[in-house]
Amino acid sequence: MNKRFIYFLGSFLLIVFLSSCQSQRVQKKKPIKLMGPEYVLDLMHAGESNFTSFSGKAKVDFFEGKKKTPFSAQIRIQTDSAIWISVSSGIGIEGARILLTQDSVKYVNRLDKSYFVSDYDFLSTLLDSDIDFFMIQALLTAKDFSWQKYHNLKAKLDNQLYQIESTNRHKLKKKSKLGTFDEPVYYQSLWIDPDIFKIRQIKIKELGKENRKILASYNQYKKVDNQFFPHSMNIELDTENGMRLELVYYKTSMNETLEFPFSISKKYSPIKL
Repeated sequence: MNKRFIYFLGSFLLIVFLSSCQSQRVQKKKPIKLMGPEYVLDLMHAGESNFTSFSGKAKVDFFEGKKKTPFSAQIRIQTDSAIWISVSSGIGIEGARILLTQDSVKYVNRLDKSYFVSDYDFLSTLLDSDIDFFMIQALLTAKDFSWQKYHNLKAKLDNQLYQIESTNRHKLKKKSKLGTFDEPVYYQSLWIDPDIFKIRQIKIKELGKENRKILASYNQYKKVDNQFFPHSMNIELDTENGMRLELVYYKTSMNETLEFPFSISKKYSPIKL
């Protein structure tokens, strides 16, 4: 009787296991249905994380060309107000601190006792791409850009993701080649996860003489305060040497009261820009 029971139980578990594997395989291969671009964007915007403040600790690898620099970072965000970043070595010694507001960039280097205070023109020149506060905030939080205006949209499927882009892309490229832009024009593409309607990839191209681009990928989302937030991300800047930042959070929280301490010692020397 025991042998029969064990045989029956083993057979049952084997059938359940095989059925489970088969259903998982079917689920992975199940094609997604193509939806209209407005429908996809509405669901994406409805599900965007909504918080007044965010705090996270992360492991970061920064690449410039073939050179890799690993470090730890504390990141604090007061939505639409301030971004505070503290960079530390592997043994926990703070090396630098950054404070970004809508109109200022402040940086202090504790290792060589230097600092600078500037606006985003300097940061844009340094990174060889037009950057502002809201772009950095959006890239760090995997949100759509507040300044982006959508028109003439089209949606298609790309590697089991929704891809949203503008149908006048070729006209913009043609104008770019002719050099008819009075100021930089940005073209944005989005790749959206069909299960959670979160951004998996953003590509921003600055159409003009250089056709520079920024590419951000969000490989994994986890729930923070019952909201999906990117747990790991890669951000690439199309600069002369090529810059890439790989970030993985190991501790996160939302909607807590935060402080953004930033001070410059009188002993520190200003960096000549």
